[in-house]
Amino acid sequence: MNRPDPISAPFGAFALSGLSERMRRLPMVLPADGLRRAAESLVRRALMSGGREIADVEVFPGQFARLHLRDNRCEKRVFAGSRTWDDAERSEIRQRIADHNADTPFVFVDAGANAGLYTLSVLADARTLGKPVKVVAVEPDPENRRRLEFNLTASTAEDVTVAPVALGAEEGEAHLSVSGGNRGEVHVEQDGDGVTVPLRPLAQLLTETGTSRVDVMKIDIEGYETPVLKAFFATAPRDLWPGMILIETRHDAALEDSAAGLCLTQGYTIARQMRQNAVLVLQDGEK
Repeated sequence: MNRPDPISAPFGAFALSGLSERMRRLPMVLPADGLRRAAESLVRRALMSGGREIADVEVFPGQFARLHLRDNRCEKRVFAGSRTWDDAERSEIRQRIADHNADTPFVFVDAGANAGLYTLSVLADARTLGKPVKVVAVEPDPENRRRLEFNLTASTAEDVTVAPVALGAEEGEAHLSVSGGNRGEVHVEQDGDGVTVPLRPLAQLLTETGTSRVDVMKIDIEGYETPVLKAFFATAPRDLWPGMILIETRHDAALEDSAAGLCLTQGYTIARQMRQNAVLVLQDGEK
């Protein structure tokens, strides 16, 4: 029996059986975080034990994705753990959406969009909360971007602009490199030998996409955040600065030397510190 082509096969070609899907969803109804996380791990291991590499599932209410379970950590984690995957981070964004004035779209910039899971989460929450939304999803890696665009199509997503560029301090070109077989760790290397991609400063990209304000930006570009944000703060008008920034901090040896530390010098404060990420909020005025 020929297996479906993961690139050309329509969504649903890798759907789970009814029993497997019920098993996948079982941890989601558990109330306690610790118990739920343990159940997710067991279920994930059981459903992948037969060699399953790809699954077509509903990752968030009304949002669908083809998950690649063997080469992308975030896709693997969300497979049986969409309720607990980055739950603290996503709850902060969800609250921001809930507080947003529905007269204007909630603007989310997903810098380092990967397969689009944060984007799909925002779309699901905005729909649930009845708020209009606009998303700019930035993803330079061709394979990650293919997955992102597939998932957006499967979800019939609207109001999402996909930017096929890497963010940089200035316009130009750079190379991409994949670390350790995890597609979530694709990163820019100026002198690398990977695929060549265009670089765009963040302020320029926002102008090109017609984005005049940003409510929340998630930026996860594997160590390139500091030069991107330094150039952005130096050139962008303050009313373009994100009201909230979700940024990775797990690799930072000292806060003052990190991208998050840079944001703190520009008027942001730490609203919440998670194990791997921090939520930063701009304090001098409403966004």
